Amino acid sequence: MIGLIKGLKTTLKAFFTRPVTVMYPYHKMEVAPRGQGLIRLRMKETGDKPVYKCVACGICAKNCPQHCITVEKKEDEKQPLVYSVNYSMCIFCRICIDSCPFGALEQTQEYEWVGETRDYFIRDKEALAMDEVFHEAGQVNDSEEEV
Repeated sequence: MIGLIKGLKTTLKAFFTRPVTVMYPYHKMEVAPRGQGLIRLRMKETGDKPVYKCVACGICAKNCPQHCITVEKKEDEKQPLVYSVNYSMCIFCRICIDSCPFGALEQTQEYEWVGETRDYFIRDKEALAMDEVFHEAGQVNDSEEEV
């Protein structure tokens, strides 16, 4: 009898609380600031046009537990010739970001990504490039000098 009363008490308590269901995709939950989303390559400004912050050292590819990152570079160049991430294999563990000594990778807040084929989830360096340009500490932008 006591077990029945405890069960009814739990049921009534749940009956009168607000539901936590989110009507996705009409309402979306806020992503935590440290949420783990897609990996992007940072860009830096060196002169007239932005370039990749990545120097194609390959440390991120060596440390990736899923081996989903491919990095290739030309001799005597400090820019990646080929940089691709296979998101169908990626487990979003951040090991590649933490192991990069140059801070060239960043994890974004993007978490919704749908594709029709497996090839859609393989992204090259042009698709991985960030829209924003990374500014080094102490570097002043030309537009900030005019103010």
